Amino acid sequence: MNEKFDPLGTLPANLNDQEAHEPYYEDSRAMVLSHYVMAERCMQVEAAKIYADYLEGDYSTLSYILEGGFRGFHKMSREDLEAEYREIEESWYELESINGLQWEAYEEDPIWNITEKSA
Repeated sequence: MNEKFDPLGTLPANLNDQEAHEPYYEDSRAMVLSHYVMAERCMQVEAAKIYADYLEGDYSTLSYILEGGFRGFHKMSREDLEAEYREIEESWYELESINGLQWEAYEEDPIWNITEKSA
């Protein structure tokens, strides 16, 4: 970890012990995803949930994340990220199909190979 950005050593440790961009996980739709792509998808679903909660005046999810010093999906171990991804996978595909994500899929996401998104 770069001490310049965390001089007190208070940020959660990076437990990702593999190449972040190397595809290895096959999801239920036969897409082979890297750690990075799975983390990005998890972030997109979490952001959509936070935004939907915000529209209803509910800040509990955001408060929970900020209060607990959430590790971050990119810093999760392979096993933890796979578990998180399995929980959000169907939500991500649903949100992606209705353009309900707050930002487009990561450029290395294999979803780009089957959709007609413009560059």
